[in-house]
Amino acid sequence: MNRTPSASTGRIKGALSHKAQRLYYGLPDDPSDLAALRLISRVDRAHVVMLAEQRIIPPDRAARLLRTVSRVEEEGFAAVLSRPRPRGLYLAYEQALSELCGSETGGLLHTGRSRNDLNATTTLLALRRQGIDLLAGGCRLLTTLLAAAGKHLDAVMAIHTHYQPAMPITYGYYLTGVALALHRDLERIAHAVESIRRCPLGAHAVAGTDLALNTARTAALLGFESGPLHAVDAIASRDIALDTLANAANLGVTVSRLATDLQLWSTSELGYLDFPDWLVGSSSAMPQKRNAFLLEYLKARPSRVVGAWVTAVTASKSVPFTNSIEVGTEAMAPVETALRTTDDILAMAALVVSGARPRVDTAWSAAGQGFVDATVLANELVGRGVPFREAHERIGAAVLGAIENGAGWPPEGLSRPDLREVADRARYGGGPGSREASLAAAWELRHELHRTLERIRTTERLAAERLHRASEELIHG
Repeated sequence: MNRTPSASTGRIKGALSHKAQRLYYGLPDDPSDLAALRLISRVDRAHVVMLAEQRIIPPDRAARLLRTVSRVEEEGFAAVLSRPRPRGLYLAYEQALSELCGSETGGLLHTGRSRNDLNATTTLLALRRQGIDLLAGGCRLLTTLLAAAGKHLDAVMAIHTHYQPAMPITYGYYLTGVALALHRDLERIAHAVESIRRCPLGAHAVAGTDLALNTARTAALLGFESGPLHAVDAIASRDIALDTLANAANLGVTVSRLATDLQLWSTSELGYLDFPDWLVGSSSAMPQKRNAFLLEYLKARPSRVVGAWVTAVTASKSVPFTNSIEVGTEAMAPVETALRTTDDILAMAALVVSGARPRVDTAWSAAGQGFVDATVLANELVGRGVPFREAHERIGAAVLGAIENGAGWPPEGLSRPDLREVADRARYGGGPGSREASLAAAWELRHELHRTLERIRTTERLAAERLHRASEELIHG
């Protein structure tokens, strides 16, 4: 006879109160619940295959279980989504399976495991999937940045420090710099994904089990390198999730800084660049406005990711190093949404960069009026034997004279260089004179990152194929 989890569990005679259920588990959310159930059923298949191979459960019962899991998956988990969840989503799922294949078979599913190691495993599987998505979106943004950099490699403009014109660079050179910073953020994401090596499944509730599980087998079927080394660590740790979230926050911060520059340069006062109609909005009241409001999105939206990281870290701080709701549930609650938000930020940034149009003549003219050639003129005096500090003061005084008294610029004895020439001469220290080399190096880093992404994707694909074969072999005897 089937037993409902809302009744007795052996130790507890009644279910959690309806109000407590609603407050703790929340209201049903079909898209999120579906994603969670797909991960759970994937783990189930690996676990059941291993249990049968180890002769911990009878192979015929294991085959029946796998057929039932497949049936529930094919029906979109309707048997689960439509039922009450007095003890959470997983136990509603397990009960649905038991009702379909009988409690004598469905009751075998959870042999040798706990919700603790199951949740730790699905957390890592979800992180791996989302990390792959982040790397893919990041590679697309890198490609967009570097393609735009190549197109505008010689478009001279002034770079600002403290919001003041500083030195001549090119727009393409600037974009290459942003791409290099973004690449480091993405490398950290890749490292976090590749560090998902040990599968927690088999760690049980927190101290392993006396059943002869083959954790290496379940690990291989799920795309991990090995099973748990230490049960407490496997259950208690969510450091990879925190790392991934922190790195996603870094990505968002980098994009927000790019957006800030683009917004400054697109103001009517500077006008270094503008955006096509498909990237701007109008005012509801002022007919002259062309608002690049998407830049404000790129500046502000990363705060959600940063906030999620703060939430996750704060919820984890000072919690006992064991299974806990604080870490396993509350700290992990904002992770998935924050990583999806980061995907959106990367996609929006790629749109903005692809559409931004440098106004070359305006940027050139503004740079010429901003004395951005002053440093190279001071260095020219240094080349003639003038101590740098004296050269600095002489050129600074000449700038002041040009501003206040209309004195000629540059000072007597020096000729005004072409700003493109100034940028070209700054070939040391990674300056714009080396922009072709830095762009080529950035492209190679992008290609290397893409190769890493494809390697991770291949590992995931091969594991899925391996699990499918093992399941089919067991089902068909």
